[in-house]
Amino acid sequence: MKRLYVSIGLIALLAALSGLHIWHLNSVTGQLTALLTQAQEQVEREDWDQAARLTRQAKDRWMEHEGYLHLTLRHTDTDAILISMDEALAFLEGGEKQPAEYAAVNARLLTQIELLVEAELPTLTNLL
Repeated sequence: MKRLYVSIGLIALLAALSGLHIWHLNSVTGQLTALLTQAQEQVEREDWDQAARLTRQAKDRWMEHEGYLHLTLRHTDTDAILISMDEALAFLEGGEKQPAEYAAVNARLLTQIELLVEAELPTLTNLL
């Protein structure tokens, strides 16, 4: 009977840790999404410097959590997001200002970030 209680306790602990992970990941990605959405708005206003500052701030925030993200997520996903952030910064800091090209890169980056949380949720699709 003692083993049953220990097993139930371990399962409960794992469920709680998974929930905490999803909550933390949602918080981090929410901050990144907000910054990148603001950057997109600045590009639409043609304030490229402010957009670059916001995107750099998003990348810095990503890098602050990089160790945790690499431990808990697939490396291909985290690397793809980092590459997309660098690509967005290149469009913002480049000589040619192309709002449509930047919008496409930023939209892809936002989608990649949103998919991180979706992939961690305990849904039927993710379990199968």
